[in-house]
Order: sequence, then structure tokens, then C-alpha cells
Amino acid sequence: MRTVPPAILSAFLLLLIVTGLLLTAIASPQMALALLPAAAALMLALLFYEAPVLAIALLVVAFGLAFDLQFGEFGGAAGLGPAIVKLLPFGIAAMLCLRYGFAPAINWPFVAFFVILAISLIVLPMGRISTFGEMIRSFVGSVAPFVIAFAAAPRPFWSALCKAVILVPLISATVGILLWPTGLQTPFDPNWRFMGMHSAPFLAGFCTTAIFAATLEYLRSFRTRWLVLGGAVLAVLLLTQARAPLSAVVLFLVLVFLLSGRRTFPLKRKVDLAMGGLLPAAILFLPLIAIGLERFIETDEATAFSGRDIIWPLFVDAIENRPLFGYGLGAGKLLVDPEDPQIRLIQSNAAHNEYLRLAVEGGMLGAALIFGSIIAWVWLGTRRAFPADRLVIRCALVAALLHAGFDNTLIASTAVIQFAWFAAALARARLEHQEAARGDVVRRAIARRAQRA
Repeated sequence: MRTVPPAILSAFLLLLIVTGLLLTAIASPQMALALLPAAAALMLALLFYEAPVLAIALLVVAFGLAFDLQFGEFGGAAGLGPAIVKLLPFGIAAMLCLRYGFAPAINWPFVAFFVILAISLIVLPMGRISTFGEMIRSFVGSVAPFVIAFAAAPRPFWSALCKAVILVPLISATVGILLWPTGLQTPFDPNWRFMGMHSAPFLAGFCTTAIFAATLEYLRSFRTRWLVLGGAVLAVLLLTQARAPLSAVVLFLVLVFLLSGRRTFPLKRKVDLAMGGLLPAAILFLPLIAIGLERFIETDEATAFSGRDIIWPLFVDAIENRPLFGYGLGAGKLLVDPEDPQIRLIQSNAAHNEYLRLAVEGGMLGAALIFGSIIAWVWLGTRRAFPADRLVIRCALVAALLHAGFDNTLIASTAVIQFAWFAAALARARLEHQEAARGDVVRRAIARRAQRA
């Protein structure tokens, strides 16, 4: 039985939509106007279905331009922008699943968050402090970074996504600088920390993922362009003066440099990189390095911990009161009173520590389950990967786990890009292993036939 090609199916559905709109416009113009946004969204979905790489472009542009932050600045509803960027991965995953089916690997982080949601709804009816709607919103926001891992797609799609995430902080930085003279955007905050189109911590989070990605592409091909792009991202990261992301990147690069074998990262390449890249870059970036390290040596107690010394004890006290199962998914947002004078002073009620936040929401058992699932997802997913992929992805995981102790790395929009990269890198490695295994089978079959002849 012959299957209908996707192009013909998309064209047929598009024709049906346009025809339906025209007939509706003739019969009831007002209804046609009401249906127009939904029809436009459906036609856009068909376009992405026909050309999935366009979905990658949409993802990169939406996060590079900080749609979640900028939407409210230009007159949109304040909460609509963050909701759209969190729902975007669901739309892309649904499109990929419809076209290519489901991935064979188990999505362990999604399973872990689903278990925490079930516990929040069933086991904690008396202890939870968040509403049903807040728990569902928190669940959607928590699993948004991982839903794309459900989808199967060809290797070129995953490879394009692995490379495209490098552009997110560069788009933010470039557009922020270009808009500066117009007055529409100020790329520096009041403390002269560079933020592009984002805030400085968010831009730094995107830089972290971009450096993971650039390093992986460099070790896979040793092409200079990945060093150039990685260096540009590192310059942006230094300008943000973000300490936790910079610490995570330094740990990641040191681990890759020290743990790579001769085949993965030959000694000659390391020497060439050190003498021809790192030393000139260190001289070139010396002013940026001084700016980036300035906040590491702060002595002012009011700013040295950026409010973490104020907010962390509140979460620790809550954990001590309900250590095993916590207060329910979404409770982290409700634990801190936003009207508290100290909280208003630091202008944030976020934990800035995912271990503490998840221990409050799911208890220590829930936090262990979630981080254990992420470790299992990445570690097991790289068992059969080629050495360069296995090294970089695992070192990136270690760096991400460190970063999670000082920032909101699982619930912020930066998590969508970071774990989309993890999912894409794991999927590409899995498909390359399968292709190599099929190649080995073919070669063995040819060898056996040659022996018989």
C-alpha cells in the first residue's frame, strides 16, 4: 500500500483550509474573521510540518529575541510571552511526532516530573500550598524543556538543532546593540552588565549552552568556525558578569581538556588551540576578563551573594518542615512573600537553586528522583555514542548540575534551549550509532559473500 507523500498531504490540507475560509466568508463574514487566527496557526503548523527545519529557526529567533521578556514591553499581556515560549517546544514536538513518530529512548525527566505531579495531587492534599492550576502550570513549565525528546526525527534535523542553539546569545547580543541607538532597547542594565535583549543572568544561561554546543561541534570536525563562534559567545558571557554560568563553563572546558583522549582531542590540537587560540584570545579579551571577574571578588556583603543569602534560608526552613514529599509542584513560587521588605529589596522571590526549589516542591525524595532521572537520561543515552559526543555531553551535564545549585536552570526559559540541545545531541548520537551498526552489518555481509566467491 502506497503512502501519501507529506508534500501532497500538506498541499491538500492547505487547499481545504483556504476553501473552507472562503466558503465561510461568503456565508458568514464575522465567523470567518473569528476563525482566521486559528486557520493561520494551522497553516503555519503545516508549513513547519513540510519543512521542520523552519521550526528550529522559529525556536532560535523566539529565544534569541527574548520573546518571553519583550512581548510585555511592546504592549502584550505580561504573562502571554512566557506562556508562548514554553508552549513552543510542545508544538514542535507534536509536529515531529506526527511526521516521524516517537523516539525509542525513554524520556526519564518527563516521567520523574509526572510522578512528582501525581504525588502533589494525590499524596499531598493537606500539605500542598499551591492550587491545582498552579501545579499544572508548573508541570507544563517544568517538562517544556524535555518534550522534544519524545520525538523521532532524521539526523540532519537534530544536527541542525545542535548547531543552531549557538546563535541564540549572539542574536540577543547583536540585536540588542543594534537597537540601542533607537532607544527601543538598552543592552546594559543599571550596573552595566551586558544583557542584550534579555536580562544578564538569562543571556549568560544561553551562553552556557552555546559554549557546550560549540565545543561539541569543534571536537567533531575541528573546524575553525566553531572556535570563532565559541569565542564570540564567551566574550558575551564575560560581559554579563554572571558568576555561576561562567563557573560552569570554566568547569566544563577544564573537564573536556583534561579528560579527552588522544583520539578525541589530539595533543597537537590542544597545543595548537592553546598557542594559536587561547593565548591570543586571553590578550584580546583581557578587558572583558577583568569585567567578568569583577563580581567574583566583590566584598560588599549586600551584593556578594545577589540575595541568595537572604532567600536560601527560607527554603531550607521549609524543607526541614516537610523533608520527604515537600509542599507540591509549584509551591516554590508561593513560598516567599513578594511583599517582604527583604524580598522587595533583592527584587526576586526565586530560589536561585534548583536543588532547594525542587526539594520544597517534591521533597528530598522528589528532588533526588528528578536529578537522578536527568543523570540517567544523559548518561545512559551516551553509552554508545562516539567518544567526542560522550565526553562533551557528559561534561556538559556535570557543569549543568553545578550551575543548578546557583540559578534557576530547570524552570527558566534558558532550560528550554539547554535541554533541547541535550535531547538533540543524544538523538544525533543514537542515530549515528545505528547508522554505523548498519554499516558494519553490510560490510560483514559483503565480506562473507567475497569469501564464498
